[in-house]
Amino acid sequence: MEKDQAEERRSMKWLSAGLTFVNLSTVCGLLFGMVGNGLRMESAVFSLIAGAAFALAAYLGTSDTSPQRRKSASGEARSSKTMRYRQLWLWIMAACFALFALRSFCWLLYIDDNELKIQSPNNLGDLALHITLIKNFANGVALWPDNPIYVFSKLRYPAGMDLFNGLLCLVHVDLTRGLVWTGLMASLATFYGFYRWAGAFGVAGFLFNGGIAGFQFFKTLKFLDYQGDKTIAWKSIALSMFVTQRGLLYAIPAGLLLLWHWREKFFREGIQDQRRPGPLPFWVELSLYASMPLFHVHTFLALSAVLVFLFACGDSTVRKRVAAVIGGAFLPATFFVWLISDNFRAGTILKPHLGWVMGDPEFGRSNLFQFWFENFGIFIPLALCLFAICGWRAWKIGFKRNRKLPEEIAFLLSAFAIF
Repeated sequence: MEKDQAEERRSMKWLSAGLTFVNLSTVCGLLFGMVGNGLRMESAVFSLIAGAAFALAAYLGTSDTSPQRRKSASGEARSSKTMRYRQLWLWIMAACFALFALRSFCWLLYIDDNELKIQSPNNLGDLALHITLIKNFANGVALWPDNPIYVFSKLRYPAGMDLFNGLLCLVHVDLTRGLVWTGLMASLATFYGFYRWAGAFGVAGFLFNGGIAGFQFFKTLKFLDYQGDKTIAWKSIALSMFVTQRGLLYAIPAGLLLLWHWREKFFREGIQDQRRPGPLPFWVELSLYASMPLFHVHTFLALSAVLVFLFACGDSTVRKRVAAVIGGAFLPATFFVWLISDNFRAGTILKPHLGWVMGDPEFGRSNLFQFWFENFGIFIPLALCLFAICGWRAWKIGFKRNRKLPEEIAFLLSAFAIF
């Protein structure tokens, strides 16, 4: 038991260190490339060494007290038969995630006879763009580069992960191997991030999100993308986004690490530990959050929404710490947004258009219920029940100024706003 807890604590340290390595290697490479009018092998080596040094500091500075807390809270319940087999679903989800990751990334780009092929049809256009950007960075183009596809325009894309792979190419890591190993390591980090944030249920939510289309598996017994049908509006997040939008390889595990950190920091440490900095060092927390626009803007907006609701639902101590994070991240985050938006000249990335999918003749259904049920299953009634339960709890507790609300209410409000 003690050995398992020690391994769990080390795993969180490795997750923090790995994400810090990718994050600050990329940021250092960007700065070196801007100063040197492009990346060279020397600047790539210095960037990766600097990232490794920061990763070591993050590993040493990250703490994880949740295994001991779970042990003290469970008491003698761990000896029961139910607790003895409670890891069964986790191992099932781990096997499913391993199948997804190996199939999606080991055959991400491969050679068959004299042909270059890809595994996912969703990746047909995206992968070509990412390879173009990686080669562009590795060829020493001045940073921030012009758009390689559209003329007379700067690159308006958060290409942080492509910049990281460009650094690997400059130190003679093969392009295909770099893409494969980046995807596999990101999958491992994402699996562990979901596990620590929401357990086996969180992993299942990522893999099996969607409505009733996926149940065709029990009829065909074939591993296919059943949500990829053109008549299904809600696609598989894992297959249509995680594999294709490379920024999510970093953004999802980094976002989950920050969510876990904020939950542990603001809701789990107890009144006697209010002065503790939390599991992550402040500089790691700040660097992960502030640099997120370089990798994935929408994740940065989602994390910002979480911070806003934590500020609104927290007590004075929580508000001070949230204000410190937002204040410290304001200038670097603004710089990265300015960089990827062509000096703020890019159009808006958010535009409300209610019912646009239902209005499409390919996606539309005869009625609202049929559309939502086929695409989301029973998610809506379950979500309404969850809101009712949490609302009832909030009403019983009562909302008072400078009084911290329960963690599920604080995170649920931000999730509703993001959705």
